[in-house]
Amino acid sequence: MSNQQLKFLLSRYLEGKATPAEAALVEAWYASFNETPLSENDSERLKDEIISNLLREIRPPERVHKLYWWYAAAVIVLLGSTLSFFVINHKPVPAMADQLVSTPAGSRKTIRLPDGTMVQMNAGTSLLIAGDFGTKCRSITLTGEAFFTVATDARHPFIIHAGSIQTTVLGTSFNIRSWPEEDTWAIDVSTGQVKISNEVNRQVIAACLTANKTLVHHLQRGTSDITDIETGVPGAWRNNIFQFNNNSIAEIGQELQRQYNIPVIVTGAGKDGGHYKISFSREPLAKVLKVLAGLTGITYTIKSDQVIIRMPTTN
Repeated sequence: MSNQQLKFLLSRYLEGKATPAEAALVEAWYASFNETPLSENDSERLKDEIISNLLREIRPPERVHKLYWWYAAAVIVLLGSTLSFFVINHKPVPAMADQLVSTPAGSRKTIRLPDGTMVQMNAGTSLLIAGDFGTKCRSITLTGEAFFTVATDARHPFIIHAGSIQTTVLGTSFNIRSWPEEDTWAIDVSTGQVKISNEVNRQVIAACLTANKTLVHHLQRGTSDITDIETGVPGAWRNNIFQFNNNSIAEIGQELQRQYNIPVIVTGAGKDGGHYKISFSREPLAKVLKVLAGLTGITYTIKSDQVIIRMPTTN
């Protein structure tokens, strides 16, 4: 039905001249504005509310006949001048659902967020993207390890929630390592600068961490260490380099389990207390374990369904 036809029907309807068929068309047009079922009283109240708001907008002279008010109101609704009022007040806008992206063990993934930010996700990592991403801020939740190249947007800070730590940036690149089973949370900044704070006690851990700096936060102790790093170290895993900085053999075993998608069991005293700072290339698992054994003194057994690493005995 065209606008001209609808205006004609509205005129006849308001003047009481509409045929039953024409009246049915007008009633159907009115009902189409309300997709949510309403009681008869609510429907009449809603109609009165719409009309009263329309009348406040057109404000005709006091002497205009009452019939004109109804006709003018109907035409304004038809032309859409107050349709937004009806929709905003009586048709709730559904919230966008959060989106979960994950990478299984043994695989990696690169995604582009709606703002153009690139996220390279390591094996066994998950990323929860807020449904309102980009409205007031750009908020995501990270579990695992990922390298971020954040698109610049001064009006919408980029916020990463990882465990109890929050990282806030505008535009930069960095690597975050946040595994639930590890006692340390780490960030390596490649370019730009970031702000890091504790979401539990609202304390700022680092107001401005700059390029070629790494921050390792010890979750149980609540302390942090900031040191210099070489260019290329942040996100070295993207180039198939294993980079461990003061990690225990148990933590190294967990990383091998994620990367090679095979259970890795570490036994022996001291498996959680060692602090190894080593790096080596990602090769076939047997070769990696051979290199690790030469560096740390461990022994190991490779089975079809698991790998067993034994800590060296001490005299």
